[in-house]
Amino acid sequence: MSDSPPAIIDRLTIRRQFLHVAQGRKAAGRFVLLQVRQTSDAAAQSKGLIRYGLTASKKVGNAVSRNRARRRLRAAMLQLLPLHGRPGFDYVAVARTATVTVEWPALLDDLTTLFLRLSAKSASPPVTPATATS
Repeated sequence: MSDSPPAIIDRLTIRRQFLHVAQGRKAAGRFVLLQVRQTSDAAAQSKGLIRYGLTASKKVGNAVSRNRARRRLRAAMLQLLPLHGRPGFDYVAVARTATVTVEWPALLDDLTTLFLRLSAKSASPPVTPATATS
């Protein structure tokens, strides 16, 4: 059993929060684009919050399709963030056209792969010229 308390999950609500995350790391899957960046909000960082936001542009479809895409992404993020999200980081899931129609397990697999890809990028140490040459 883990000694750390469960992470608190919160929402991104302000445009500048989304713009801040958009400047971070990105990973594109078949059904979703996932963006991540360490939070700039000192209060959220000190509390160890995991914050997420959802975006579905008009390219996804009409209002009904966009709302369905956001509902599906919200459910997927709430299911996967406790497992793969890092406290003190903000995540934004950007819907694609296929987000609306793809099977649920395939959507979860795609998002899981993106979470793992982004966590692997952040876990690897930066390559410096001294370590790059042998």
